[in-house]
Amino acid sequence: MDMPPIHMCVFLSHEHQQLKAKISELKNNIIHLEQIIAEKNLNKKHSTSISCQTDIIIQHHSILPKPVRSSSDEENHLHRLVNAQNELLKKYENEAIYKRQQQLQVLPQSTLIDDYERRLVQCQKEKEQAERRAISAQKRMTKLEGRYENMRQKMSIFDDGFFEEVNDLKFSLQQATSLSQEYEKTIQMLSARLGITYPIKDS
Repeated sequence: MDMPPIHMCVFLSHEHQQLKAKISELKNNIIHLEQIIAEKNLNKKHSTSISCQTDIIIQHHSILPKPVRSSSDEENHLHRLVNAQNELLKKYENEAIYKRQQQLQVLPQSTLIDDYERRLVQCQKEKEQAERRAISAQKRMTKLEGRYENMRQKMSIFDDGFFEEVNDLKFSLQQATSLSQEYEKTIQMLSARLGITYPIKDS
């Protein structure tokens, strides 16, 4: 799905604000027209009583007055005007809702774009760090391989029985240490029985 450009988001937001202002203006016009209708209805009630008194006088005149729009016609005209205003208001409200829905659909997509870009930058940084760690590990591995090869060459001069002799010497040393400890315990015990002071080692 193609992502809309940023200027489209700004345009939709501006259109939405203009529609809101137009709707507010239409509402004020409707309120004004409703007030006019209310005043016309009040004047109609007042003029009804006057017309009843003047109808007899008007019938005696031979010249008819110029036809004027009756209050009923004017009221109907105002009602039609209010209905037209209401229809126009409804149209603008529907258009505002549509624009707002478009704006809500566009804004999350731009937010997702920003989030994806941030994640892409973060992944790029982590990739670079991993590459540096891999290079460092490769250098350490090469160094250890060199040390291992050097040690292997040095150890190759010893015969197969060398390590067995080393193990025998270690075992003999452990046995000698154990016998030395037993000897010291025996000397301490005999010294205590004979009342001889046990020689103390120099610290």
